[in-house]
Amino acid sequence: MSVTDLEIYQRFMAMADELDLLMASGPSLIGGTALNTAGRSLRGMASVIYEHSLSQDEGDQPLQ
Repeated sequence: MSVTDLEIYQRFMAMADELDLLMASGPSLIGGTALNTAGRSLRGMASVIYEHSLSQDEGDQPLQ
């Protein structure tokens, strides 16, 4: 099964949104920090994948 860059981007963003929902439930300071850090990391990775997919030259291979 092959997954496209767009699908990976969408899944990372969906996971980050889910972490935001958990943050809204009022976790502890440590839990909130962990959720915030994980969400930012996922969004960062998603943006790199998105930027890569926009900047691909004809000879570039998609991320696998």
